[in-house]
Amino acid sequence: MAYQTGSSTGQTDLMSKVSTFAQANGYTLDYYNGTTNRLSLRRAVDNLFVSFVWDDTNTIAMYQALGWTSDNQESPWLHADDSGNGSNTVPSQIDRGRQVSRIGPGSYTAYHFFAYDSPTYAIHIVLEFSPGLYRHFGFGKLEKEATWTGGAWVAGHLWHWAGSTPFNVYGKPAHAAHTVLLDGILRHGMSYYFTNNNNSGATIHCEGLPGQDSSSKWGTCIHQDNTVYDDRGGNPRVRICGGFRAGVGIAQFGHVLPNLANGFMPIIPIEVIYMRDWGGAGGWYYMGRCPNVGHIHLHGIDAAQELIVGSDTWIAFPMVRKSNVGSPNQESENAGIIYKKVT
Repeated sequence: MAYQTGSSTGQTDLMSKVSTFAQANGYTLDYYNGTTNRLSLRRAVDNLFVSFVWDDTNTIAMYQALGWTSDNQESPWLHADDSGNGSNTVPSQIDRGRQVSRIGPGSYTAYHFFAYDSPTYAIHIVLEFSPGLYRHFGFGKLEKEATWTGGAWVAGHLWHWAGSTPFNVYGKPAHAAHTVLLDGILRHGMSYYFTNNNNSGATIHCEGLPGQDSSSKWGTCIHQDNTVYDDRGGNPRVRICGGFRAGVGIAQFGHVLPNLANGFMPIIPIEVIYMRDWGGAGGWYYMGRCPNVGHIHLHGIDAAQELIVGSDTWIAFPMVRKSNVGSPNQESENAGIIYKKVT
């Protein structure tokens, strides 16, 4: 387990540092090319294969598969059993799929890397791409509940600008055009957003869930009344709800304020739920949680502030930017993401 922070000169420099950090914390490098802007990492024991493509201009695209071959090292969307999320037309349409969105070319104010090996392996990246403005992305394995196969996940951070009035949603942190980590609010099929957030949510490798098709290998984090698209090979996926902005815990306790004076620190877990659809009815199946990270209200808490919770140190960050000005300002009010710091 580890924590690392520093600054970065740009996208290629950042991804090189992500590669080095991941390799030092349980992941294997499959491919890195700083000229063509490609990175692929694996943790084979978790069946986790994650790849990145970046444009040195604005966006980092992310991919998840169940294998890797050198024949496809420059085209990660062609790896075995690709999850379906992430643009296959790069760089011209790099923002039409799972991504870390609109971060510019750099230099970047700061990065924070978090690595965990207990109870599951994961890498979380927090990027302060401009003073006070953040993106969160990462990959790892869920702390699972019940009996099903898989658990590996990959998540980006799409913060949608949507162009102009009336669809400018920069300052609307609960809007369905955004997706953050394992986030079940995203709506892919909204016509005025469709070309930019089609298949941009997190994916989770999952097989053997109740009622899941025998050919299905993936769940995608998406709003409960929206279409679930197939994976890259045309196999059906399942709907995953909950997550950072749509979990049961946030609905019940998201309004609860921390109190630094007495040490009260309500950290809400990031939990995911399989929503089974059949015959016009539905059912909910609790899959597990993303450990060592949670939602926190930032009342009285500054960006990148370290907090003591019991015997542990945590670091809290705004989901995007801590402010309450509203559109067209890019902000997330007091919605925060907090990570356990392990050194």
